[in-house]
Amino acid sequence: MTKSTTTTATADYAVFTEYSPASKPVTGFWNTRVFTDVTSQVELSSIKCDFTNGYVWVAPGLYHITGLSTVTYNSGGEPPEMSTIRAPAAAGYCRLRTFTTWVDPDPILDSDPSVLCIGSVATANMTPSLIDTYFENKTGDWVSMVLEHQAGHNPPQVYLRVFVLDSPWHVFSRISLRRLS
Repeated sequence: MTKSTTTTATADYAVFTEYSPASKPVTGFWNTRVFTDVTSQVELSSIKCDFTNGYVWVAPGLYHITGLSTVTYNSGGEPPEMSTIRAPAAAGYCRLRTFTTWVDPDPILDSDPSVLCIGSVATANMTPSLIDTYFENKTGDWVSMVLEHQAGHNPPQVYLRVFVLDSPWHVFSRISLRRLS
């Protein structure tokens, strides 16, 4: 048996993270995660992120995508460096979907063809919803996608981000994309 010697180009990849520069309550049903930081990215990548609205763009190709989305309770009265844990807790999950123009995400069913991946079940007790999927962009143009999170229809005191102790370094969501071909 001989070892194959093939040369491969460096894969494009990017990791975008949503830190907590400000507290942000959950509103309504689906909430778009808005990434705030490039954690890692290849220069001139085929992956882009718009930090004003959370849209992630990918060029044509095959991608492996993983990510997480977390929400938490926050009454505002927690001691420093603590979070409220509740039982029963608001349940929910994240989903990754493509789109061409912005539409109200609430009526979009998880069975809609734009939904690429539904995350694992999670609670507002800082249990993350996880995604792991593959996506092939065959359009010949850039495709946009969003990571969204819902924790019920509008439970009280549930937050997408919490800014406490002047620390913006609390990770509430992250997406990792690697172009395979």
